[in-house]
Amino acid sequence: MKVFAHRGASGDYPENTILAFDKALTFDIYGIELDVHKSKDGHLVVIHDEDIQRTFKGKGLVVDYTLSELKKFNCRKFEFIENLDCKIPTLREVFELIKDTDIILNIEAKTDLIHYDIEQDIIDIIKEYNFEKKVLISSFNHKCIKIFKELDNNLKYGALYYSEKDYSSEANVVEHAKKLGVYSINISKDLVTKEIVDLAHENGLKVFVYTINSPILMRKMIEYNVDGIFSDYPDLTNEIRKKY
Repeated sequence: MKVFAHRGASGDYPENTILAFDKALTFDIYGIELDVHKSKDGHLVVIHDEDIQRTFKGKGLVVDYTLSELKKFNCRKFEFIENLDCKIPTLREVFELIKDTDIILNIEAKTDLIHYDIEQDIIDIIKEYNFEKKVLISSFNHKCIKIFKELDNNLKYGALYYSEKDYSSEANVVEHAKKLGVYSINISKDLVTKEIVDLAHENGLKVFVYTINSPILMRKMIEYNVDGIFSDYPDLTNEIRKKY
């Protein structure tokens, strides 16, 4: 079972920051998951929410700030307020961090609420760094995935699913993903069952499950034979994996 550090080592460090990604690289992990938005002046920036206020000392939408303005906001976690590695990073900064590693980067395109026309920009930087084999692109916005595939059908894509409504047009999540033509189903822990995992594998789909932070669920995912999990605690996950 592969381990993705969810927003970096976000259980112990501020999520989606260079510090969290750098700490994640110290563990035996397969990949890092992160979220990408677009700044007012067109830069790809790494942050989960459309609004900055939950994770940074400020307020307003990411799309309403330039990169230089976004860089001025300090991390909301008290002990990391002055840490320069806890600013809002660009996707390019993360690429620079991992370029000499074997890490797979799961880039979640955050176009659920605001569509930034982000697809070509992400593809361009992937090709600039020759990261075609190092990335998995995912999104809850399945129209976004279709746009990506129209632009470049050779990259790997994962369809994100949170609840049954996300695949309600089909009999099950596997049938929905097959029609999208994706590499993986990235599904919530509430949707995953052994039957779904087996069905996905029978149909050539990988199964990655989020967000798995408890030892009980980690063991269950191993028993289900999922291909990988997203966890805020990659070091804990490795402890569990070594016992199997």
